[in-house]
Amino acid sequence: MKALILAGGKGKRLFPLSRQNYPKQFVELIKGRSLFQLTLTRLLGYFDPGDIFILSQQDYKFHIINQIEFLNLSSKEKRTLRNNLILEPLSRNTAPCSLLALKYLEEKRKGREEVIFLFPSDHIIEPKEKFIQTLPNAKRLADKGYIVTFGVLPDEAKSGYGYVLVEDKCEGGYLVKRFVEKPSLKRAKELIKKGAFWNAGIFCFKKSVFLEELEKYAPAIFNYYKKGYSQIVENFSSFPEVSIDYAVMQKTRRAALVEFNLRWSDLGSWDSFLKFFSSSDSSFSIGKAEFINSRKCYFFSPKRLTIGVGVDNLMVVDTPDCILVMKRGKSEKISDVVKMLEKRGSELVKESTIVYRPWGYYKVLEVGENYKVKEICVYPHKYISYQRHKFRSEHWNVVEGKAKITLKEKEFIIKRNQSLFVPRMTKHRVYNPTNRLLRIIETQIGTYLGEDDIERFDTY
Repeated sequence: MKALILAGGKGKRLFPLSRQNYPKQFVELIKGRSLFQLTLTRLLGYFDPGDIFILSQQDYKFHIINQIEFLNLSSKEKRTLRNNLILEPLSRNTAPCSLLALKYLEEKRKGREEVIFLFPSDHIIEPKEKFIQTLPNAKRLADKGYIVTFGVLPDEAKSGYGYVLVEDKCEGGYLVKRFVEKPSLKRAKELIKKGAFWNAGIFCFKKSVFLEELEKYAPAIFNYYKKGYSQIVENFSSFPEVSIDYAVMQKTRRAALVEFNLRWSDLGSWDSFLKFFSSSDSSFSIGKAEFINSRKCYFFSPKRLTIGVGVDNLMVVDTPDCILVMKRGKSEKISDVVKMLEKRGSELVKESTIVYRPWGYYKVLEVGENYKVKEICVYPHKYISYQRHKFRSEHWNVVEGKAKITLKEKEFIIKRNQSLFVPRMTKHRVYNPTNRLLRIIETQIGTYLGEDDIERFDTY
Protein backbone atom coordinates (compact mmCIF):
# COMPACT_ATOMS: atom_id res chain seq x y z
CA MET A 1 0.00 0.00 0.00
CA LYS A 2 1.43 3.36 -1.08
CA ALA A 3 0.36 6.99 -0.62
CA LEU A 4 1.12 9.51 -3.36
CA ILE A 5 0.89 13.20 -2.43
CA LEU A 6 0.20 15.54 -5.37
CA ALA A 7 2.10 18.77 -4.64
CA GLY A 8 2.64 20.39 -8.03
CA GLY A 9 -0.37 22.73 -8.36
CA LYS A 10 -0.08 26.51 -8.72
CA GLY A 11 -3.11 27.57 -6.62
CA LYS A 12 -3.92 30.63 -8.74
CA ARG A 13 -7.30 31.27 -7.11
CA LEU A 14 -5.62 32.18 -3.80
CA PHE A 15 -3.63 35.01 -5.38
CA PRO A 16 -1.91 37.15 -4.09
CA LEU A 17 -0.98 34.82 -1.23
CA SER A 18 -0.32 31.98 -3.66
CA ARG A 19 2.17 32.60 -6.48
CA GLN A 20 3.68 30.44 -9.20
CA ASN A 21 7.01 30.11 -7.39
CA TYR A 22 5.36 29.72 -3.97
CA PRO A 23 1.88 28.17 -4.39
CA LYS A 24 -0.76 27.79 -1.69
CA GLN A 25 0.22 24.28 -0.56
CA PHE A 26 3.53 25.63 0.78
CA VAL A 27 2.26 28.85 2.39
CA GLU A 28 2.06 28.87 6.20
CA LEU A 29 -1.68 29.20 6.77
CA ILE A 30 -2.57 27.46 10.02
CA LYS A 31 -0.55 27.81 13.23
CA GLY A 32 2.77 28.01 11.41
CA ARG A 33 2.07 25.00 9.19
CA SER A 34 1.43 24.80 5.45
CA LEU A 35 -1.27 22.68 3.82
CA PHE A 36 1.47 20.38 2.50
CA GLN A 37 2.86 19.88 6.00
CA LEU A 38 -0.62 19.24 7.39
CA THR A 39 -1.25 16.65 4.64
CA LEU A 40 2.02 14.89 5.30
CA THR A 41 1.46 14.84 9.07
CA ARG A 42 -2.07 13.52 8.56
CA LEU A 43 -0.87 10.63 6.38
CA LEU A 44 1.90 9.67 8.81
CA GLY A 45 -0.91 8.65 11.16
CA TYR A 46 -1.72 5.74 8.80
CA PHE A 47 1.20 5.13 6.43
CA ASP A 48 4.85 4.37 7.12
CA PRO A 49 7.23 7.11 5.88
CA GLY A 50 8.75 4.67 3.39
CA ASP A 51 5.33 4.19 1.75
CA ILE A 52 4.65 7.92 1.24
CA PHE A 53 5.82 9.43 -2.06
CA ILE A 54 5.58 13.10 -3.07
CA LEU A 55 4.87 14.13 -6.67
CA SER A 56 5.75 17.65 -7.63
CA GLN A 57 7.44 19.87 -10.18
CA GLN A 58 11.18 20.32 -10.40
CA ASP A 59 10.71 23.99 -9.45
CA TYR A 60 9.27 23.02 -6.05
CA LYS A 61 11.97 20.54 -5.01
CA PHE A 62 13.55 22.80 -2.41
CA HIS A 63 10.19 23.94 -1.03
CA ILE A 64 9.39 20.32 -0.25
CA ILE A 65 12.81 19.51 1.20
CA ASN A 66 12.69 22.56 3.45
CA GLN A 67 9.14 21.88 4.60
CA ILE A 68 9.99 18.30 5.51
CA GLU A 69 13.00 19.56 7.46
CA PHE A 70 10.86 21.73 9.73
CA LEU A 71 8.43 18.96 10.71
CA ASN A 72 8.76 17.28 14.10
CA LEU A 73 10.13 14.02 12.70
CA SER A 74 13.20 11.91 13.30
CA SER A 75 16.26 12.33 11.08
CA LYS A 76 15.58 8.90 9.57
CA GLU A 77 11.97 9.79 8.75
CA LYS A 78 13.01 13.07 7.14
CA ARG A 79 15.69 11.35 5.07
CA THR A 80 13.21 8.69 3.92
CA LEU A 81 10.65 11.29 2.81
CA ARG A 82 13.28 13.37 0.99
CA ASN A 83 14.33 10.24 -0.91
CA ASN A 84 10.70 9.56 -1.89
CA LEU A 85 10.38 12.67 -4.04
CA ILE A 86 9.20 12.17 -7.65
CA LEU A 87 9.67 15.25 -9.85
CA GLU A 88 7.82 16.12 -13.04
CA PRO A 89 9.83 18.15 -15.58
CA LEU A 90 6.70 20.33 -16.05
CA SER A 91 3.05 20.34 -15.03
CA ARG A 92 0.69 18.15 -17.10
CA ASN A 93 -2.17 17.63 -14.61
CA THR A 94 -3.01 14.59 -12.48
CA ALA A 95 -3.42 11.79 -15.04
CA PRO A 96 0.09 12.08 -16.57
CA CYS A 97 1.79 12.66 -13.22
CA SER A 98 0.05 9.61 -11.72
CA LEU A 99 1.30 7.50 -14.63
CA LEU A 100 4.81 8.87 -14.06
CA ALA A 101 4.63 7.94 -10.37
CA LEU A 102 3.39 4.40 -11.04
CA LYS A 103 6.22 3.85 -13.51
CA TYR A 104 8.71 5.22 -10.98
CA LEU A 105 7.48 2.77 -8.32
CA GLU A 106 7.61 -0.12 -10.78
CA GLU A 107 11.06 0.62 -12.16
CA LYS A 108 12.96 2.43 -9.41
CA ARG A 109 11.41 0.78 -6.34
CA LYS A 110 10.60 -2.66 -7.80
CA GLY A 111 6.91 -1.98 -7.31
CA ARG A 112 4.44 -4.84 -7.35
CA GLU A 113 0.66 -5.03 -7.54
CA GLU A 114 -0.71 -3.07 -4.57
CA VAL A 115 -3.26 -0.49 -3.54
CA ILE A 116 -2.38 3.13 -4.30
CA PHE A 117 -3.85 6.22 -2.60
CA LEU A 118 -3.67 9.65 -4.29
CA PHE A 119 -3.95 12.71 -2.04
CA PRO A 120 -3.90 16.39 -3.04
CA SER A 121 -1.54 18.42 -0.83
CA ASP A 122 -3.72 21.53 -0.53
CA HIS A 123 -6.77 20.27 1.38
CA ILE A 124 -7.82 20.75 4.99
CA ILE A 125 -9.44 17.68 6.56
CA GLU A 126 -10.55 17.58 10.19
CA PRO A 127 -10.47 15.71 12.46
CA LYS A 128 -7.48 13.58 11.52
CA GLU A 129 -8.73 10.54 13.46
CA LYS A 130 -12.00 10.45 11.55
CA PHE A 131 -10.15 10.82 8.25
CA ILE A 132 -7.96 7.80 9.06
CA GLN A 133 -11.05 5.71 9.86
CA THR A 134 -12.30 6.11 6.26
CA LEU A 135 -9.13 4.78 4.61
CA PRO A 136 -9.66 1.04 5.31
CA ASN A 137 -13.12 1.26 3.67
CA ALA A 138 -11.50 2.65 0.52
CA LYS A 139 -8.83 -0.05 0.54
CA ARG A 140 -11.42 -2.84 0.82
CA LEU A 141 -13.27 -1.50 -2.22
CA ALA A 142 -10.03 -1.06 -4.15
CA ASP A 143 -9.06 -4.67 -3.37
CA LYS A 144 -12.35 -5.70 -5.02
CA GLY A 145 -11.38 -3.94 -8.25
CA TYR A 146 -12.99 -0.51 -7.84
CA ILE A 147 -11.42 2.90 -8.40
CA VAL A 148 -12.52 4.72 -5.27
CA THR A 149 -13.09 8.41 -4.81
CA PHE A 150 -14.01 10.24 -1.60
CA GLY A 151 -17.23 12.25 -1.49
CA VAL A 152 -18.41 15.14 0.67
CA LEU A 153 -22.08 16.09 1.07
CA PRO A 154 -22.41 19.66 -0.31
CA ASP A 155 -23.69 22.50 1.82
CA GLU A 156 -24.10 24.81 -1.19
CA ALA A 157 -23.91 24.75 -4.98
CA LYS A 158 -20.47 25.46 -6.45
CA SER A 159 -19.69 25.39 -10.15
CA GLY A 160 -15.94 24.86 -9.58
CA TYR A 161 -16.31 21.40 -8.01
CA GLY A 162 -16.80 17.94 -9.45
CA TYR A 163 -20.01 16.10 -8.47
CA VAL A 164 -20.68 12.39 -8.03
CA LEU A 165 -24.10 10.72 -8.26
CA VAL A 166 -24.27 7.33 -6.52
CA GLU A 167 -26.64 4.38 -6.66
CA ASP A 168 -26.41 1.11 -4.72
CA LYS A 169 -24.55 0.84 -1.44
CA CYS A 170 -21.57 -1.49 -1.32
CA GLU A 171 -19.23 -2.48 1.49
CA GLY A 172 -18.22 0.75 3.25
CA GLY A 173 -19.38 2.98 0.39
CA TYR A 174 -21.47 3.40 -2.76
CA LEU A 175 -21.31 2.41 -6.41
CA VAL A 176 -20.97 5.46 -8.64
CA LYS A 177 -23.66 6.20 -11.18
CA ARG A 178 -22.10 9.24 -12.84
CA PHE A 179 -19.39 11.90 -12.49
CA VAL A 180 -20.15 15.48 -13.49
CA GLU A 181 -17.08 17.71 -13.58
CA LYS A 182 -17.53 21.46 -12.88
CA PRO A 183 -21.18 21.93 -13.94
CA SER A 184 -22.96 25.25 -14.26
CA LEU A 185 -24.40 26.69 -11.05
CA LYS A 186 -27.92 25.75 -12.16
CA ARG A 187 -26.83 22.18 -12.92
CA ALA A 188 -24.97 21.98 -9.59
CA LYS A 189 -28.18 22.85 -7.71
CA GLU A 190 -30.04 20.11 -9.61
CA LEU A 191 -27.34 17.57 -8.76
CA ILE A 192 -27.46 18.44 -5.06
CA LYS A 193 -31.25 17.88 -5.05
CA LYS A 194 -30.56 14.40 -6.45
CA GLY A 195 -28.18 13.64 -3.56
CA ALA A 196 -24.88 14.14 -5.37
CA PHE A 197 -21.61 14.38 -3.47
CA TRP A 198 -18.73 16.75 -4.05
CA ASN A 199 -15.73 14.91 -5.44
CA ALA A 200 -12.92 15.50 -2.90
CA GLY A 201 -10.24 14.59 -5.46
CA ILE A 202 -8.77 11.75 -3.35
CA PHE A 203 -8.49 8.39 -5.12
CA CYS A 204 -7.70 4.81 -4.17
CA PHE A 205 -7.14 1.91 -6.59
CA LYS A 206 -5.16 -1.19 -7.38
CA LYS A 207 -2.38 -0.32 -9.78
CA SER A 208 -3.50 -2.88 -12.39
CA VAL A 209 -7.12 -1.67 -12.34
CA PHE A 210 -6.14 1.96 -12.84
CA LEU A 211 -3.84 1.07 -15.75
CA GLU A 212 -6.52 -1.07 -17.39
CA GLU A 213 -9.01 1.79 -17.27
CA LEU A 214 -6.40 4.28 -18.43
CA GLU A 215 -5.58 2.06 -21.43
CA LYS A 216 -9.29 1.77 -22.25
CA TYR A 217 -10.25 5.45 -21.91
CA ALA A 218 -7.02 7.44 -22.29
CA PRO A 219 -4.70 5.43 -24.57
CA ALA A 220 -2.76 8.56 -25.54
CA ILE A 221 -1.54 8.69 -21.95
CA PHE A 222 -1.32 4.95 -21.25
CA ASN A 223 0.86 4.23 -24.30
CA TYR A 224 3.73 6.02 -22.58
CA TYR A 225 3.63 3.43 -19.80
CA LYS A 226 5.19 0.93 -22.19
CA LYS A 227 8.31 3.09 -22.24
CA GLY A 228 10.97 3.33 -19.54
CA TYR A 229 10.77 5.88 -16.75
CA SER A 230 13.53 8.04 -18.24
CA GLN A 231 11.77 8.06 -21.62
CA ILE A 232 8.52 9.15 -19.98
CA VAL A 233 10.36 12.06 -18.35
CA GLU A 234 11.99 13.03 -21.66
CA ASN A 235 8.63 13.00 -23.48
CA PHE A 236 6.55 14.50 -20.68
CA SER A 237 5.79 17.69 -22.60
CA SER A 238 4.00 15.55 -25.21
CA PHE A 239 1.43 14.25 -22.72
CA PRO A 240 -2.11 15.60 -23.04
CA GLU A 241 -2.78 17.87 -20.07
CA VAL A 242 -5.74 16.16 -18.43
CA SER A 243 -6.96 15.26 -14.95
CA ILE A 244 -7.83 11.80 -13.66
CA ASP A 245 -11.44 12.98 -13.44
CA TYR A 246 -11.67 13.66 -17.18
CA ALA A 247 -9.32 10.87 -18.33
CA VAL A 248 -10.86 8.02 -16.32
CA MET A 249 -13.48 8.76 -13.67
CA GLN A 250 -16.15 10.23 -15.96
CA LYS A 251 -15.94 7.15 -18.19
CA THR A 252 -15.15 4.10 -16.05
CA ARG A 253 -17.80 1.62 -14.90
CA ARG A 254 -15.62 0.55 -11.99
CA ALA A 255 -15.99 3.62 -9.77
CA ALA A 256 -17.03 3.61 -6.13
CA LEU A 257 -17.33 6.31 -3.48
CA VAL A 258 -16.53 6.46 0.23
CA GLU A 259 -18.20 9.28 2.13
CA PHE A 260 -16.21 11.86 4.09
CA ASN A 261 -18.42 12.68 7.08
CA LEU A 262 -16.05 15.33 8.41
CA ARG A 263 -14.84 18.89 7.76
CA TRP A 264 -13.22 19.14 4.34
CA SER A 265 -12.19 22.00 2.09
CA ASP A 266 -9.81 22.39 -0.82
CA LEU A 267 -9.46 26.11 0.02
CA GLY A 268 -9.98 26.70 -3.67
CA SER A 269 -10.97 30.33 -3.26
CA TRP A 270 -10.89 33.11 -0.68
CA ASP A 271 -14.61 32.61 -0.03
CA SER A 272 -14.11 28.90 0.71
CA PHE A 273 -11.12 29.84 2.86
CA LEU A 274 -13.28 32.17 4.94
CA LYS A 275 -16.17 29.70 5.13
CA PHE A 276 -13.94 26.96 6.51
CA PHE A 277 -12.49 29.12 9.27
CA SER A 278 -15.59 31.14 10.20
CA SER A 279 -19.07 29.67 9.95
CA SER A 280 -20.76 32.76 11.39
CA ASP A 281 -21.57 36.05 9.69
CA SER A 282 -19.35 38.01 12.07
CA SER A 283 -16.11 39.56 10.84
CA PHE A 284 -13.04 37.35 10.95
CA SER A 285 -9.31 37.92 10.55
CA ILE A 286 -6.02 36.09 10.38
CA GLY A 287 -3.16 38.24 11.61
CA LYS A 288 -3.52 41.83 12.82
CA ALA A 289 -6.92 43.42 12.17
CA GLU A 290 -9.53 45.61 13.84
CA PHE A 291 -13.17 46.05 12.82
CA ILE A 292 -15.14 49.19 13.77
CA ASN A 293 -18.83 49.35 12.81
CA SER A 294 -18.10 46.71 10.18
CA ARG A 295 -19.96 43.49 9.37
CA LYS A 296 -19.21 40.22 7.59
CA CYS A 297 -15.62 41.16 6.69
CA TYR A 298 -12.53 39.01 6.34
CA PHE A 299 -8.99 40.43 6.60
CA PHE A 300 -5.81 38.43 6.04
CA SER A 301 -3.02 40.63 7.38
CA PRO A 302 -0.20 38.71 9.09
CA LYS A 303 2.43 41.47 9.08
CA ARG A 304 0.72 44.79 9.76
CA LEU A 305 -2.45 46.14 11.33
CA THR A 306 -5.40 46.47 8.95
CA ILE A 307 -8.45 48.40 10.16
CA GLY A 308 -11.94 48.29 8.68
CA VAL A 309 -14.25 51.20 9.50
CA GLY A 310 -17.90 51.19 8.42
CA VAL A 311 -17.46 48.50 5.75
CA ASP A 312 -19.58 45.42 5.05
CA ASN A 313 -18.99 42.17 3.14
CA LEU A 314 -15.39 43.10 2.38
CA MET A 315 -12.37 40.83 1.94
CA VAL A 316 -8.82 42.20 2.24
CA VAL A 317 -5.68 40.14 1.65
CA ASP A 318 -2.47 41.97 2.54
CA THR A 319 0.88 40.67 1.25
CA PRO A 320 4.20 42.56 1.14
CA ASP A 321 3.91 43.53 -2.53
CA CYS A 322 0.17 43.38 -3.26
CA ILE A 323 -3.13 44.14 -1.50
CA LEU A 324 -6.34 42.52 -2.71
CA VAL A 325 -9.68 44.21 -1.88
CA MET A 326 -12.95 42.61 -3.02
CA LYS A 327 -16.55 41.95 -2.04
CA ARG A 328 -17.35 38.63 -0.42
CA GLY A 329 -18.78 36.20 -2.94
CA LYS A 330 -16.58 37.50 -5.79
CA SER A 331 -13.44 35.42 -5.20
CA GLU A 332 -14.06 33.22 -8.26
CA LYS A 333 -13.09 36.33 -10.28
CA ILE A 334 -9.50 36.01 -9.03
CA SER A 335 -8.68 33.78 -12.00
CA ASP A 336 -9.60 36.72 -14.27
CA VAL A 337 -7.27 38.97 -12.27
CA VAL A 338 -4.42 36.50 -12.70
CA LYS A 339 -5.06 36.24 -16.45
CA MET A 340 -5.02 40.04 -16.72
CA LEU A 341 -1.69 40.28 -14.89
CA GLU A 342 -0.21 37.46 -16.97
CA LYS A 343 -1.28 39.26 -20.15
CA ARG A 344 0.52 42.38 -18.93
CA GLY A 345 3.67 40.37 -18.21
CA SER A 346 3.50 41.15 -14.48
CA GLU A 347 5.99 39.30 -12.27
CA LEU A 348 3.48 39.39 -9.39
CA VAL A 349 1.78 36.18 -10.52
CA LYS A 350 5.12 34.37 -10.73
CA GLU A 351 7.26 35.64 -7.89
CA SER A 352 6.49 35.93 -4.19
CA THR A 353 8.68 37.97 -1.87
CA ILE A 354 10.06 34.78 -0.29
CA VAL A 355 12.22 32.35 -2.29
CA TYR A 356 13.53 29.00 -1.03
CA ARG A 357 16.92 27.56 -1.89
CA PRO A 358 18.82 24.40 -0.83
CA TRP A 359 20.72 26.42 1.78
CA GLY A 360 17.71 28.31 3.22
CA TYR A 361 15.61 31.19 1.89
CA TYR A 362 15.52 34.91 1.26
CA LYS A 363 12.84 37.59 1.47
CA VAL A 364 12.80 40.73 -0.63
CA LEU A 365 12.20 43.60 1.79
CA GLU A 366 12.54 46.65 -0.47
CA VAL A 367 13.27 47.38 -4.12
CA GLY A 368 14.16 50.77 -5.57
CA GLU A 369 16.03 52.23 -8.50
CA ASN A 370 19.48 50.58 -8.49
CA TYR A 371 19.07 48.97 -5.07
CA LYS A 372 17.41 45.95 -3.41
CA VAL A 373 17.24 44.93 0.26
CA LYS A 374 16.89 41.27 1.27
CA GLU A 375 16.68 39.23 4.44
CA ILE A 376 18.83 36.11 3.88
CA CYS A 377 18.40 33.09 6.18
CA VAL A 378 20.96 30.28 6.02
CA TYR A 379 20.17 26.98 7.72
CA PRO A 380 22.69 25.42 10.16
CA HIS A 381 25.81 23.99 8.48
CA LYS A 382 24.69 25.08 5.00
CA TYR A 383 26.68 26.94 2.31
CA ILE A 384 25.70 29.51 -0.27
CA SER A 385 27.72 28.69 -3.38
CA TYR A 386 31.08 30.34 -4.15
CA GLN A 387 30.03 33.09 -6.58
CA ARG A 388 30.41 36.63 -7.86
CA HIS A 389 28.23 39.29 -9.48
CA LYS A 390 28.98 41.34 -12.56
CA PHE A 391 26.59 44.25 -12.03
CA ARG A 392 26.14 44.69 -8.28
CA SER A 393 27.95 45.05 -4.98
CA GLU A 394 26.56 43.76 -1.68
CA HIS A 395 26.70 44.95 1.91
CA TRP A 396 25.92 42.37 4.61
CA ASN A 397 24.80 43.01 8.18
CA VAL A 398 24.47 39.98 10.47
CA VAL A 399 21.41 40.34 12.69
CA GLU A 400 21.25 36.79 14.07
CA GLY A 401 23.78 33.98 14.36
CA LYS A 402 27.33 33.79 13.06
CA ALA A 403 28.67 33.67 9.49
CA LYS A 404 31.90 32.30 8.09
CA ILE A 405 32.63 34.38 4.99
CA THR A 406 35.07 33.63 2.19
CA LEU A 407 36.03 36.82 0.32
CA LYS A 408 38.48 36.17 -2.49
CA GLU A 409 40.94 33.84 -0.74
CA LYS A 410 40.46 35.21 2.80
CA GLU A 411 38.07 33.95 5.46
CA PHE A 412 36.25 36.05 8.05
CA ILE A 413 33.91 35.36 10.96
CA ILE A 414 31.23 38.01 11.36
CA LYS A 415 28.69 37.99 14.19
CA ARG A 416 25.60 39.91 15.16
CA ASN A 417 25.99 43.70 14.73
CA GLN A 418 28.99 43.20 12.43
CA SER A 419 29.02 43.86 8.68
CA LEU A 420 31.01 43.22 5.53
CA PHE A 421 31.20 44.84 2.09
CA VAL A 422 31.42 42.65 -1.04
CA PRO A 423 32.62 44.64 -4.07
CA ARG A 424 31.33 43.91 -7.56
CA MET A 425 33.17 41.05 -9.35
CA THR A 426 34.56 39.70 -6.06
CA LYS A 427 34.26 35.97 -5.38
CA HIS A 428 32.50 35.20 -2.11
CA ARG A 429 30.83 32.45 -0.13
CA VAL A 430 28.65 32.33 3.02
CA TYR A 431 28.69 29.41 5.47
CA ASN A 432 26.69 28.95 8.67
CA PRO A 433 29.01 27.02 11.05
CA THR A 434 26.50 26.90 13.92
CA ASN A 435 23.42 24.90 14.93
CA ARG A 436 21.27 28.06 14.76
CA LEU A 437 19.74 30.01 11.91
CA LEU A 438 21.98 32.65 10.34
CA ARG A 439 20.11 35.83 9.40
CA ILE A 440 21.70 38.54 7.24
CA ILE A 441 20.29 41.82 5.91
CA GLU A 442 21.77 42.28 2.46
CA THR A 443 21.74 45.55 0.53
CA GLN A 444 22.46 45.22 -3.19
CA ILE A 445 23.52 48.25 -5.23
CA GLY A 446 24.07 48.14 -8.98
CA THR A 447 22.81 48.81 -12.47
CA TYR A 448 21.17 45.37 -12.72
CA LEU A 449 19.75 43.39 -9.78
CA GLY A 450 18.27 40.31 -11.45
CA GLU A 451 18.72 36.89 -9.83
CA ASP A 452 20.53 35.65 -12.93
CA ASP A 453 23.50 37.94 -12.23
CA ILE A 454 25.38 35.08 -10.56
CA GLU A 455 28.53 33.33 -11.76
CA ARG A 456 28.98 30.18 -9.65
CA PHE A 457 32.30 28.45 -9.13
CA ASP A 458 31.16 25.56 -6.94
CA THR A 459 28.06 24.51 -4.98
CA TYR A 460 27.36 22.80 -1.70
